[in-house]
Amino acid sequence: MDLATTLAKPAWSFEELCVVLGLPDSTVELIAREQPAPPFFMLGRRRYILRTDALDWLEERRNAHPWVPRKNNRKKVSRV
Repeated sequence: MDLATTLAKPAWSFEELCVVLGLPDSTVELIAREQPAPPFFMLGRRRYILRTDALDWLEERRNAHPWVPRKNNRKKVSRV
């Protein structure tokens, strides 16, 4: 599956979303079940999401859960 071709599509299948995110199916499934859930739809037996909806959902997740480095780094410091 070519990532450039996938990114150009107007809608992504669930499997394509996993490839775009670089995460396993099970992890994306858990994330997608959290609220607010992204708007998936069914075509036949496959689950799809519009590319714009997926990007908006990712933007919401980024704003809601920014990564902040820990202040107290617990790495072992070698004492001389």
